[in-house]
Amino acid sequence: MKLLIGGDFAPTKQNFDLFEQGDAEALYSSELLNYLKTFDYRVFDFETVFEGKGTLIEKHGPLITTPVSCLPGINAINPNLFVLANNHINNLGKEGIQHSFDILEQNNIAHVGAGVNLTQAREPYILEHGGLKIGFYACAEHEFNAAGEQKAGVNPYDPLESFDDIRKAKTLCDYLIVFYHGGMIEYRYPLPTERRVFKKFVDAGADLVVGQHTHCIGCAENYQGKTLLYGQGDFLFARPTLNEYRYSGLLLEVTIDKDGLRVDYNLRIKPQNTIRLATDKEKTEILGAFQLRGQEIQDQKRYTEIYRTHLETRKGFYLDRLLGKFGRSLIYAGLNKLTSGRYRKWKMRRRFDKTDWLILDNWVSCETHQELFRDMIQSEWQEKS
Repeated sequence: MKLLIGGDFAPTKQNFDLFEQGDAEALYSSELLNYLKTFDYRVFDFETVFEGKGTLIEKHGPLITTPVSCLPGINAINPNLFVLANNHINNLGKEGIQHSFDILEQNNIAHVGAGVNLTQAREPYILEHGGLKIGFYACAEHEFNAAGEQKAGVNPYDPLESFDDIRKAKTLCDYLIVFYHGGMIEYRYPLPTERRVFKKFVDAGADLVVGQHTHCIGCAENYQGKTLLYGQGDFLFARPTLNEYRYSGLLLEVTIDKDGLRVDYNLRIKPQNTIRLATDKEKTEILGAFQLRGQEIQDQKRYTEIYRTHLETRKGFYLDRLLGKFGRSLIYAGLNKLTSGRYRKWKMRRRFDKTDWLILDNWVSCETHQELFRDMIQSEWQEKS
């Protein structure tokens, strides 16, 4: 079996017209379309939700939605499976998720990683092909998207549940591919905890772990003979083409037979509106850098240096949002005590608007922000000690 895994995919306002017209060659190029046809099965991360039902949720971050009228351009790549464990499928709440399920099923596109409740969201998808069973399991970091027992959303990564889910899924198939939607956007290396989690996925039964969401090509490493990919990059996610991170994206060519699962890499390039396959020169340059980053994370000293440098660049991102929000004051403490805490509540309401609270919610809920924020604080404190 030849399986193609593409990265983050979403029609956006910049190209709705081309999707609605079904102008496949303007979106993908004839060369890329012919390439996709050589695979038995095509999988993409569908990082949006179909419009028509539901209302926009409150969250920090973009609310991406897609008209159903874009289906001609979506169907042009003949997708077989959409991974929905991401931070956008829940943008229209339960009704939007169920509506998207209905649209996908009407178009014979399977899906995995989301549900109208947590039980459904945690279910793997099992494909039977040529006498083999290939399983797909998908989870995502917490970003206003997690399903609950009675709440629609995506399958959230949960250290108390996800590894057991993978063990159970592996009993249902010969090979299991795990998708993880998380990591730092436009950062080409994994966070330390992310590496540990991906290795534990393999220990639990994964034969391939694919990290998506970062919107850039990251790096990969081998663990117990299995590939761990930290950042696949986009397939088609309209953004300025001059952005070095979104210019290219990995295409995973996965060959599966009774002897094993093998991964090869190809590249898609987006120089303008149309994505195309990379030239040999582009592949040599971009994949060479990709492989070099994979070697760097094997050197613990070098990897630590890279991560510490990244922490320094993120300090402004977090601290700029906190300056002026928190502080110690005897006047504040006295007024708060005299009013039995009512002054604190009033002050918080004045200093923190709804956007502030949504930002803080994202920092304490999303695993990537938790790790960076914690390590940034520890680094800052150590410098001052």
